[in-house]
Amino acid sequence: MEFVAVALLGLVAVYLLLAYAVYVRAFVPARPFYLDDFTFTPYEFQADYEDVELATADGVAFGAWYFRQPGSPQTVIVSGGHKGQRQGALGISIALWRKGFNVITYSYRGMSGSDRAPVTFGMKEVLELQAVIAFARKRIPRARIGLLGYSMGAVVSLLGAAGEPGVEALVLDSPFSDLRTLLVENVRRRARLPGAPFVWLAGLMLRARSGSRLADCSPLAVLSSLEPRPLFFIHGGADAITPVNHSRRLYDAYRGPREIWIVQGAPHTGAYFADRPLYVERVAGFFARHLGLNVSTPLRLVEEEEVS
Repeated sequence: MEFVAVALLGLVAVYLLLAYAVYVRAFVPARPFYLDDFTFTPYEFQADYEDVELATADGVAFGAWYFRQPGSPQTVIVSGGHKGQRQGALGISIALWRKGFNVITYSYRGMSGSDRAPVTFGMKEVLELQAVIAFARKRIPRARIGLLGYSMGAVVSLLGAAGEPGVEALVLDSPFSDLRTLLVENVRRRARLPGAPFVWLAGLMLRARSGSRLADCSPLAVLSSLEPRPLFFIHGGADAITPVNHSRRLYDAYRGPREIWIVQGAPHTGAYFADRPLYVERVAGFFARHLGLNVSTPLRLVEEEEVS
């Protein structure tokens, strides 16, 4: 009997440790590192930009870069991926700014330069996006706003646009369709264990820490609120973190105008790096059509085999 009790306690301990590891990996921000400030900024690109400090409705302070195009109302807000900072979106932000768009990119709560707070995969981070949208409307006359999001940032864009009818178009790179489903898939793939029990307990930890529920992070549930705005889904065909079927599921469920571009062989959020010029032209072209911007340079034609 003692052996059985010890074995059961051991199994419970392993279960708790693995569930806690899931919680930390998904929802605890990385510790500040002394090299966080030793990164590229818009200064290195000779861009016309402003470094701004913003605050969310729940009192979280965070930083953003505003790339200015005086006289142009067309504005793209770029939301980075899981535990992302604005530095990670510099390449596409500069490229879209050079195409003639105002561009704003920002860091999430919990990241370097922002107030410490749990990561919630978009449920709370949507407040940062709302603050950026409010800033854009204040600073840019007659702003016409499009959203570009990567991974978790694509979900932030979906959730944020659902409550912001003034957002006119969305580009969604590597979104997940439902957070609980995504976490279960990743636990199953990485640990070779049933994911649901560990994700359930990690979800309880998240709710106790932040008040957020996994069930509240389901982009599928908000799609009808986005109609009839145009959506452009982009996904890497070799994505092992958020499988491509998540974008396909969202694409199939949406009843408004939509496009999808699967980049064969590209990993998670890897479409930009697979072909930077093509990626920039397709994204800029989509926003130009739907935000009313006359892009100054001709768009590259897309070959049939590049799209599936």
